[in-house]
Amino acid sequence: MADTLGLATAGGLLALVLATTGADAASLTPHRAVYDMVMDGANPMSDTSTAMKGRMVYEFTGSACQGYTVNFRFVLETRPDDGDPSTTDMRTTNFESADNKEFRFTSQTFTNQVLTEDVAGEAKRGDDALAVTITKPDGDHLTLPVGSVFPSDHLLRIIAAGEAGERILTLDTYDGSDGGRYLYKTTAVIGAEITEPLTHDEEAIGTSRRWPVVVSYFDAGKSGDLTPDYAVSFNLWDNGVSTRMRLDYGDFALKGDLSHFEALAAEPCPAATDTPAAPTPP
Repeated sequence: MADTLGLATAGGLLALVLATTGADAASLTPHRAVYDMVMDGANPMSDTSTAMKGRMVYEFTGSACQGYTVNFRFVLETRPDDGDPSTTDMRTTNFESADNKEFRFTSQTFTNQVLTEDVAGEAKRGDDALAVTITKPDGDHLTLPVGSVFPSDHLLRIIAAGEAGERILTLDTYDGSDGGRYLYKTTAVIGAEITEPLTHDEEAIGTSRRWPVVVSYFDAGKSGDLTPDYAVSFNLWDNGVSTRMRLDYGDFALKGDLSHFEALAAEPCPAATDTPAAPTPP
């Protein structure tokens, strides 16, 4: 369970952070969002003998000139009918540079309050390759295609595609998930812009433009007619906020409702005559 959660949350959900490619970065909203997660009983493959519920806390900060940081925590309680309950607690921090050339990540997973995974790494984009170093636990190195995108850039490209009326976007994405050793081929299906009136709770998000999106994640190392490792669906707002989230792992699915939203203070970019301070990495 811990490995599966690491894959889907770090890959699909940390893709909710934003960056500066292909859209108006000034419109992105630093924010803190809390999602209450429950099993989706509408999924025909869900294991009805196991109950799951949890909470996801997502915090996005930074600016177009300094880079962006995401702090993320996902706690999930699992209660099988024929076994002991367990709690998985995943905590991650990601930093993506404003020029999309560097990505740093740390991830810790606790199972029943015991540390079961502790991973850190960094990726640097060169002229002809994306070089990845897993700094913890073993110093492993990977070389990935230079055109691979980081999760922030990935999501902002989806926003730009939605604004342009495009419906399909396929990209290779590196997000540091599953121990930092995998590249995912992603296919985003973007629906028509949602025009229904905002609910009272949605008014706090500060914009009204949004699109239904489904992002499917495939192992880029495999070929042929593949089914996705997992898929994440959500309503994507043009300032980077996500609502009506659903995580589909194949044999079960979780859905998340936005229970708390808080806009955070933006970090202004320095004037052209100022020297920007270096961001603090995770």
